[in-house]
Amino acid sequence: MTSFAIILGCIVFMIVVASVRGNPGRAIADTTILVMILGAIALIDFVLGQFIDTGFVAKSIAIAFAAAFALDALYGLLAPERQKRRDKKLRRLMKRRA
Repeated sequence: MTSFAIILGCIVFMIVVASVRGNPGRAIADTTILVMILGAIALIDFVLGQFIDTGFVAKSIAIAFAAAFALDALYGLLAPERQKRRDKKLRRLMKRRA
């Protein structure tokens, strides 16, 4: 339950920071990516748990990913120019794929 609270706190922090910056859509996109990563972690943990004892490794990795996303949101608040460069690179990459 504690890991769930930590991950949820990181998600709320990401949304609040993005709302302060005036770009809540960015937080929703990051949250969606984080949820997909957490799903992959859960699936891998489920499969590996059938063969070996994984312990709390999956929870630790999930918390690390959530904290990394929260720190990225905080860094984006403190250094908005870096975030703008990253957004431009992502837009160019997505246009190439379309």
